[in-house]
Amino acid sequence: MFKNLTLLITIFISIGTFHCQAKKVLFIGNSYTGQCSKIITDFFQAEGPAWELTFHWKGGKDLSFHLADPVTEKLIRSEKWDFVVLQEQSQKSGLGGEFSKGFHQAVGSFAKIIQKAGSTPCLYLTWGRKAGDKKNPKAYPNYRTMQKKISAAYLKAAQENNALVLPVGLAYSETKERDQALFESLYKKDGSHPSTNGAYLVSCIFWSSLSGKDPTSVTWTGRLTGKEANMLRQSAKVALTKTKR
Repeated sequence: MFKNLTLLITIFISIGTFHCQAKKVLFIGNSYTGQCSKIITDFFQAEGPAWELTFHWKGGKDLSFHLADPVTEKLIRSEKWDFVVLQEQSQKSGLGGEFSKGFHQAVGSFAKIIQKAGSTPCLYLTWGRKAGDKKNPKAYPNYRTMQKKISAAYLKAAQENNALVLPVGLAYSETKERDQALFESLYKKDGSHPSTNGAYLVSCIFWSSLSGKDPTSVTWTGRLTGKEANMLRQSAKVALTKTKR
């Protein structure tokens, strides 16, 4: 009898834990979000199949665009999301002047809407372009300068709005320090958008930030080699330790 009772208690605890881990996440952004969505979905399906992910994105658009779009706010209010992830257009946040001002205003407005809806706002801290930004060479002459400015903008916005930072850009930087060739493999040929490897690193950060689990415990490797996946998981772990509050 005691064995049966112990078994029943174990089952109920397991079921309760499973449901506690099930979360709903809404992602809002542009192609940096959309082009990763398949791998993010596969990653979460492998590591946490109970999670429900929804993606709302439009190529080239910024957070101000989404803020002005009534569809976006309606979507935020349509479900009881656990997390709402915001991604700014890849250049805007660190450019300074009206660009950075617009970023901070949009994050502030979104944070209020998200928190009022009972969800946690999250900021998808993106990466600098592999060789800097040719369209903005003075502001972003190289990767490191671009990453430093983008990171500072996101970290400031997170602090001001009590938002959770998802430090993908910091994981890119850590990968660069560890292995230049692997860092370069994070990009598509345009030196901007995420490759399959880049999307895997994005997924590592998202999964670990939102679930609270150590990225090095992940077993799913997707289409990466075991060595590549392991190194990216290590980069994710270092990046996450730098932003823990």
